[in-house]
Amino acid sequence: MELKWLDDYIALIETGSFSAAAERRHVSQPAFSRRIQMLEEWLGVTLIDRARKPLQFTPVAAENQAAFRSLVARIYEFRSALKAESLDVADLTIAAQHTLAASYVPALMKRLRQLAPEQNFRIRSENRSDAVTILMRGQADVLIAYETSQAPCGIPSPIAVRQVLGDDRLVLVACPALHASLSGAPDDARPVPMLCFPPESFFGQLVRFEALPELMRRHQVAVRCVSEFAMGLRELALVGQGAAWLPYSLVAEDLERGRLMPLESLGRSVPMDIVAYFAVRSGDKGELLKRQFQALHEDAGPEEAATAESLSAGPAPTPHHRTRTPRR
Repeated sequence: MELKWLDDYIALIETGSFSAAAERRHVSQPAFSRRIQMLEEWLGVTLIDRARKPLQFTPVAAENQAAFRSLVARIYEFRSALKAESLDVADLTIAAQHTLAASYVPALMKRLRQLAPEQNFRIRSENRSDAVTILMRGQADVLIAYETSQAPCGIPSPIAVRQVLGDDRLVLVACPALHASLSGAPDDARPVPMLCFPPESFFGQLVRFEALPELMRRHQVAVRCVSEFAMGLRELALVGQGAAWLPYSLVAEDLERGRLMPLESLGRSVPMDIVAYFAVRSGDKGELLKRQFQALHEDAGPEEAATAESLSAGPAPTPHHRTRTPRR
């Protein structure tokens, strides 16, 4: 099996046409059709109902479209992780919460690289608790994570200096068809199909304490899937498997293009801070981290700027966690 066959199939799902998918994949339509057939042979199942026009997917294909998308995404993530681990030298190791590793860290790296164009990065994508542990053990130089006043990362100031980078929020979203059916239904008219994070996870705890009780007081809720991966829940939401609270940064383009729609009448959003923790280091790496911190400090507001001298002066006082109004 070749990965390009899966890429071809995803293109077919997204375009709904052999000719459009072949054009997107820069191959002739006959060659594209042969590759889809080879994928079917390798899987041992038929994905396309060729007896019907226009293009129709078989039931097993339609039911597993989200799984195909998730599989391809995880293969590419795994390849990226292996490449990162193969680097002989990483000037900076960044431990990032899974969602932020995909939605925020690329732009952050661009800003940091402006200071040192030749520096290498290693990105470790983890759940929040594991990412915090990696920084605390000295296995990462920077932590990028979500925080709220009720759920701080809990990193002591002698270990790392905290910098607020921006805001995000968990928003309740659904695909247009599900949005229409839920928005027009009276309270308790039908259960709300939900895609949820595990209750012990960071996102799961936020939703459970900040938003879900209000929804459950007015509606029945039917949990369709539980997963700790926000990107996987996004894929399921896109194909109409349920509604989900997801980070706005992850679904902003989907909302703009109308692939997902906010269910503001059913569930309120949950604000979060995006924060960076810079490990306190000595020597050359300490100087590099100091420059990186100063670069981010230039983009910070006056309240965050008050801690800018802390890398030079020594360990900062324990940061004051506060409730912030999310920037829309």
